[in-house]
Amino acid sequence: MLFRSISIPNLLRSNINANETSAIANLRNLYGAFKMYYGANSKTYPEQLSDMASYINPALANGEKTGYLYVYVRDSADEFHINANPKIPGRTGVRYFYMDERSTIRYNTSGEAGENDPPAQ
Repeated sequence: MLFRSISIPNLLRSNINANETSAIANLRNLYGAFKMYYGANSKTYPEQLSDMASYINPALANGEKTGYLYVYVRDSADEFHINANPKIPGRTGVRYFYMDERSTIRYNTSGEAGENDPPAQ
């Protein structure tokens, strides 16, 4: 019984780590795709994430992948930000992520991340 009580928290933490690593990788991939889109579309970012379907994984274009929900906001033609939030906080992820057109990925552990949060490692 002791083994089970030790292994379940370790498994949960391992899944959280994998989801967070995937979220960071997805944000990096999105940044590259946004730059390609920007260059191909008269120096403007897409209106919505689903407009990126031909540039990125379809699941990601729908706003959900590996335990995270992706919320994209086009602030202006040449500015955007995107949040990656755990689908089930504490179970699919502990950190909330933020990225904008400057490409720095930031995180927060108490709620949605923003431009003033520390950079993710």
